[in-house]
Amino acid sequence: MPGSPPRSCTGGEFLDEKILHLKEYLEGQERVAVAFSGGTDSTFLLKVAVDTLGSENVIALTASSPLNPKGERLNASVLAEEMGVARHIIVHTPDIKDRRIKHNPEDRCYHCKNEILSTFLDILKKDLGGGYVLMEGTNRDDLGEHRPGRRAVKELGVISPLTDLTKEEIREHSRALGLSNWDRPSQSCLATRIPHGCELLEEGLIRVDKGETFLKELGFKECRLRIHGELARVEVPRSDRSLFLEHSNTIVPALKELGFAHVTMDVE
Repeated sequence: MPGSPPRSCTGGEFLDEKILHLKEYLEGQERVAVAFSGGTDSTFLLKVAVDTLGSENVIALTASSPLNPKGERLNASVLAEEMGVARHIIVHTPDIKDRRIKHNPEDRCYHCKNEILSTFLDILKKDLGGGYVLMEGTNRDDLGEHRPGRRAVKELGVISPLTDLTKEEIREHSRALGLSNWDRPSQSCLATRIPHGCELLEEGLIRVDKGETFLKELGFKECRLRIHGELARVEVPRSDRSLFLEHSNTIVPALKELGFAHVTMDVE
């Protein structure tokens, strides 16, 4: 029903029916703002919103900070332009100097998400005069994972209209829509590479970003570089372990050049 979240589709119901429910829900909104990271889920949501409501009734909001890989903002801008988004706002948030974030507690993700979404809501209300419904791209699979940021989404009343769709279904329809990032690996902020309780410093986040960028340039589509003091622990899919060993004579000196004393591959 337009104006209420999509109903749950289970069993043998087809993907097309789920997409229809999503469009019907969007049609019930006058104007929509999407928390747009440039990932597969938020890109799909933004595309469907623009196609359903028209670009003049949709705004994309992207958070940019040292917690995000350097190329993410550019990637989001390119995608927004490809989809014909009329207004894409880059917001410099969250502030990593905030002690609730800088000290990297176990609920850091909640504080980050709370600051990002609260900032977005303030912009929509104070700078744009209100009237926008803020949405984000949580999918059904995400609901089964430990995601502290979901608490902030609920507390602030941000809408998650994709919870009826699995990641695989979103990828399938994104491909049908011609979205270039339909098969993009799931991303997470750079703070997740540093153990809880270890202070987040911009120089450390930059090291992680540069290291992962280097690995991706070598052909690792999916990888994580986690910091443990002077040790760099690299995670790659099992299928890429032989590739890692093949390039180890290149990888090890490159990561040591970034300031790591030791480099290891996580075999678990």
